[in-house]
Amino acid sequence: MKEFLQQLDETDAVLGEMAQKRCREYHVLSGIPVETYKFPTYKSAEEQKVWVHHWWVRPLRFFYRHLPRGIRSRIKRVAT
Repeated sequence: MKEFLQQLDETDAVLGEMAQKRCREYHVLSGIPVETYKFPTYKSAEEQKVWVHHWWVRPLRFFYRHLPRGIRSRIKRVAT
């Protein structure tokens, strides 16, 4: 069993090298840079709203949520 696993390990290494070689050749022929992908660093709208979840906002949210509905709707109208 150990010999079989060793043979599979060697076969896997050879196939991996062949795949990397083909991938590099494809990148060179296609003009694609052979570097790792870098994700963009922009911030989404959800990431910009994170401040809403800070500890100091919790009491304000609690107070606002427990106001009567009419007062909350007036606050919303003024805020927008």
